[in-house]
Amino acid sequence: MSKDFFKIIKIHKYLFLSIFSIGLILTFYFYITTPVLYSSKGLFRYIEPEGTLKTTKIDINGIVTYESFTPGDGGLYIPSLIKSDSLKISFNSGNGIYTLISQSVNPNIPIDEVNNFLSHIITTNLEFLKEKLLYASSLDEENKYKFLLENPAKSFPLIIKANSIEIVDKRYLIIFFGFIFSLFISLTSVIIKERVDEL
Repeated sequence: MSKDFFKIIKIHKYLFLSIFSIGLILTFYFYITTPVLYSSKGLFRYIEPEGTLKTTKIDINGIVTYESFTPGDGGLYIPSLIKSDSLKISFNSGNGIYTLISQSVNPNIPIDEVNNFLSHIITTNLEFLKEKLLYASSLDEENKYKFLLENPAKSFPLIIKANSIEIVDKRYLIIFFGFIFSLFISLTSVIIKERVDEL
């Protein structure tokens, strides 16, 4: 079977090589026109006014087998503050930390975008707490917001700013899949041509 297969390719080698070459040319074109991305990452933990719920599971030996953090209530909804398509945010329930990632074709953008957002949420949170204080319905609530306003670090006990750029180059996937696709199309074409010639 394999001998017949190679025989078919040999008979239609010009068709095979032509289509395969076109596929490789297109693959190379997409490779050189696809930009390399630059990425930067920042981390922060946000404690909302109602705190953070920590769930812990312990086995019969007293060993912690599971731990997760759930954001509290009455605070900012962080994802709604993202206004850029190049900036992504995710929440890790395993440690209660938000991860900010910015990607851009311009190496000067990611670090600034991440760090500007971190500054923005601190400022936004202070304004948010000031507004909450104005409409506090009890003395306890009023004291809680006053305390957070006087101690901004309590709302953000962890902030790690972006300080490095990582090159995200996945263009090798274009080469890999382009080669496979070119080979597949070339082989399919010569098989179809052979079947047509047999009719």
